[in-house]
Amino acid sequence: MTSVLTPVLPKISRVEVLRRQAKNAGLKLLAKSGLASAIGHRFGGNGIILMFHEFVTSPDNLLDQGCRVSDLEAALRNLSQSGWDFVTLGEAIRRISSGNPNRFVVLTYDDGYRSNIELALPVMEKYNAPATIYVPTQMMTRDINAWWLGLRVLARDNDRIEFDPMGLAFECVDLPSKIAALRRMVAWVWEDFRRVEHLARIFEAYKVSVADEVERTVLTEDEMMAADRHPLIEIGAHTTTHRALALLSEADAEEDIDANKRYLESKLDREVPHFAFPYGAPSIAGTREAEICKKLGFETAVTTEPGALFPEHAGYPFLLPRQDAENTVDGQAHITCGVNGVFRALASRLGDPVVRPDGFSE
Repeated sequence: MTSVLTPVLPKISRVEVLRRQAKNAGLKLLAKSGLASAIGHRFGGNGIILMFHEFVTSPDNLLDQGCRVSDLEAALRNLSQSGWDFVTLGEAIRRISSGNPNRFVVLTYDDGYRSNIELALPVMEKYNAPATIYVPTQMMTRDINAWWLGLRVLARDNDRIEFDPMGLAFECVDLPSKIAALRRMVAWVWEDFRRVEHLARIFEAYKVSVADEVERTVLTEDEMMAADRHPLIEIGAHTTTHRALALLSEADAEEDIDANKRYLESKLDREVPHFAFPYGAPSIAGTREAEICKKLGFETAVTTEPGALFPEHAGYPFLLPRQDAENTVDGQAHITCGVNGVFRALASRLGDPVVRPDGFSE
């Protein structure tokens, strides 16, 4: 029997719109007034790791996802003019270990998107800013279940989506409703990553080819290897399958990480010392996963928990905080606040400036 779906005209609620407007206005005020810099004296630490995924010339192309390349350029220009150093992950750890007082920024890009090279690299070259690109094996071998890309294609290319697992039929006929539908579907998966298994049937019904979208947006294996030879690019590990590691047994999680490390090292003919946890939230990347990275010989492993780097992190660099730097409304203010630890200040309610995951003590 066909299930009855509730028709929904997805939209960003008025409350959410007002909340976003207030947040962005607040970030802009903090950035332009100098208050962000003042907060940075306590919460900015020695430096910050920034996280990006895709880069765009217009956010409409990715349904409001990614980072405008113009925002990246403005951020690097402002940071350079303010005396920040752009450094590698290895140099960042050396600095927090040695007490080097010069503040620094580390750029990191997740998943291996082609826009990292086509759009971001020319900006990086202009400011001599290095970056680590974290690459899952199956992105390169083209057999990854990149469900997040599939959902974006689903929302972008369809004006009505019968999303059976949620019991909803999304009516998304314009850009705002498509963005809202995508956000709701992604949030539904994030609530329980086991829900990913329901998406294949929907993608098949709507003729969504995740493989085609990966081919269109992600570096090839040869492009990845060529990128690693660039003096400003270092390829890092990001698991084999890009699954949420907390859902795997310890043995399976270790194999997922180790196989990716071995794959990359065989292709790049060098050691791969840096790792990023897929999704990276505390509920997904914890002490168990950090200890696996330590056991496998990584020098660093990064999360998605916002916060700056402090000397305390040098002793246990396997759950390093990292600031999401993507904001398509006002990316410059977002990055300015991020590098000064504003988001950690808010998350901690002006408490401890140091992100202290299980694994190291005060």
